Amino acid sequence: MGNTIAREQWLLRECRIVAAMRLNGMSDVEAAAAVKRENLFQYPTERTLTRISKACNKRIDAVHSREIVEIVAEGLPDAAAQANLYMMMCAYPLVRHFMLEEIAHRFAELDYSFSATDMNAYFVRLEEEFDNFATSSETTIAKLKQVLKKCLVEVGILESARSERIVPIYIDPEVRSAIEAKGDYAALPAFNCREAC
Repeated sequence: MGNTIAREQWLLRECRIVAAMRLNGMSDVEAAAAVKRENLFQYPTERTLTRISKACNKRIDAVHSREIVEIVAEGLPDAAAQANLYMMMCAYPLVRHFMLEEIAHRFAELDYSFSATDMNAYFVRLEEEFDNFATSSETTIAKLKQVLKKCLVEVGILESARSERIVPIYIDPEVRSAIEAKGDYAALPAFNCREAC
């Protein structure tokens, strides 16, 4: 499933910047160069600028949806957050697996409990199922848990990182429409939405 997300985090602000440039016709290379040249992320080191702009471009390229990219670049905060999470689901198999296996399942079952124990149990199952998780360091696993929890907080599914109850959210109509336009109905339950919305 890959562990690169552990180094990348949520990045909505950065993705909004890159998405706007890509919508204006810049290539991924041109957008990355502009980020680096003008320090658009306001980061202290060039190395970080390059790595994070690459991560943003990866998400934009993975989603294959101009509509989702437009929402990330120009949408209202809640819609942009949902669109960013969807881009992450497209770019990172772990995020998609987690959102569908853990969160969508809980929404469907009306089971709104989600504790640290539940997160730990999820990763135990991953380690049993996927070899690359079985060999991951404790530090990497801890970062992955942190990133996944941050995703839930940023879209309002968790009220805080310490919360042990998930909140049923309402998918933004534009986000739903863009996901449906792609034909990715299987992703909708992650946003507390039945596949046949």
